[in-house]
Amino acid sequence: MMLVTVSSETSVIETREGFKLALPKFLWTILEARAKSLHQGDLEATVMELVADELLRWFSEASRKVIPVPAPSLN
Repeated sequence: MMLVTVSSETSVIETREGFKLALPKFLWTILEARAKSLHQGDLEATVMELVADELLRWFSEASRKVIPVPAPSLN
């Protein structure tokens, strides 16, 4: 189990440089077809849309399982 504190500092959007995505060829074919039909061939927009839809749904489900703990005092 891992404990993660959700705060204004940990909620900042962070972009990681050099992050690579490796998928089987058949999934790239599907992503490329989706990009052509929905995003004028923009593969990055397609992947980002899917990440936003699916990853945020997964985070939402995971967040429901969070065990509430008292917040540390700022004093």
